[in-house]
Amino acid sequence: MTLYARTPHASLPDAGEESNKRHLLLAILIAATVYQAVLCFVHTHFFKASTALVAFSELCIYVTCAVLLLRRIELSFVAILTLIASYLLLLALLRSSLDPKGFRDVIILVLFYFLGRNFGDEKFADRLLKIIIYIVLAVGFFELLLVDVYSKLFNVYSYYLAQGNISTSTNWAEGSTLALNGIRPAGIGRTILPFLLGSHRVSSVFLEPVSLGNFAVIVAAWGLSKGREQWRSMAFFLGAAAIMITLADSRYGLVTVGLMVLMRLLFSGRGNRLVMILPFVCAVILILFGLYYDGRYSDNIPGRLYSSGITMVRFGPAEIFGLAGYNINFGDMGYSIILTRFGLFGCVVLWIGLWMIKMRDEHGERFRTYIVIYMSLILCISGTSLFALKSAGVLWFLLGCCAVRDKKWLASPLRSGQFVAGKAHYAD
Repeated sequence: MTLYARTPHASLPDAGEESNKRHLLLAILIAATVYQAVLCFVHTHFFKASTALVAFSELCIYVTCAVLLLRRIELSFVAILTLIASYLLLLALLRSSLDPKGFRDVIILVLFYFLGRNFGDEKFADRLLKIIIYIVLAVGFFELLLVDVYSKLFNVYSYYLAQGNISTSTNWAEGSTLALNGIRPAGIGRTILPFLLGSHRVSSVFLEPVSLGNFAVIVAAWGLSKGREQWRSMAFFLGAAAIMITLADSRYGLVTVGLMVLMRLLFSGRGNRLVMILPFVCAVILILFGLYYDGRYSDNIPGRLYSSGITMVRFGPAEIFGLAGYNINFGDMGYSIILTRFGLFGCVVLWIGLWMIKMRDEHGERFRTYIVIYMSLILCISGTSLFALKSAGVLWFLLGCCAVRDKKWLASPLRSGQFVAGKAHYAD
């Protein structure tokens, strides 16, 4: 137990005010998860949801995060934002062009991480994640059982068409309003329970089954990071993740969660830090695929690995250090995107920063290990999924909940439990 002295006349935060902040925080995280579904509903029934409207909606969420953080601002928050902004501005000067997407991706990381660090804890994170899971599963089963009604409520195809992300020629499933990957083509077919669920892949509030699978992996990582004494909580999150992976027919989720389970069974303590080199191993594997695969692209894992690898093989110093290629659409080539957007130096610094975060306990250490697996593998087969607000917001908030808090903040009534005779008691 740690004791922090307080004077009897010290100004203490009002418990009601802190409760309101928690409710606002809950609203922010739910909004960050479901905002795309809300905009799709608006687009389907009221007016066109343009790219500008989507950007404005995200901006409103970021501003709300910033307003909440201003009440409990940390020097580290200001320092990190300043350093990152300075680096990205330097890249913009060297490129003679500003890349707003780079700023947007980093803003998500920093804002939601510090929200979790300053306002969250494991119990609140459990509650938040369970609420989101219930929402996702409720909408997911609604889509599965009443897909025609879901399609009338959410015209996903038209929504993405209005934003210029797809063209009319890409709608191979004629008459379908689902996402392009919402139905498995006849030649590929479902991987998980095809005899029961058919070719339909559920998207729920994420509008795309890929995003549902990604969210499921984050949920599984949170569950696997629990201690053995919390086996009931672990079972709940793993069970929910398994259901979501099945609904979305997420092959990526199946492989990644399987690898996480192996890590939990085989490694503990500092052994988990072996994954620190995983993104570099993945990059080497991609390059080897580019050099030695049979040279044909197909819509499967080997084909995507080859496509990413051959692109990286053709990179020159300008692309590697982020001076060229940042404005190219690399599709599902995640490593190519982050290299050209942030440069090798920026990527390495951000990676080191992730491992410099001091975690409160083994739960945090394990969760970091599992999200590193998630990030390293998703960049092999997907482009911008790692930076999608609908899953990235929750991811970085959960990581922030696991980090060591500022001692000054720990003395607040909401976190410290109670004040007795002018002293704040906090059970570590």
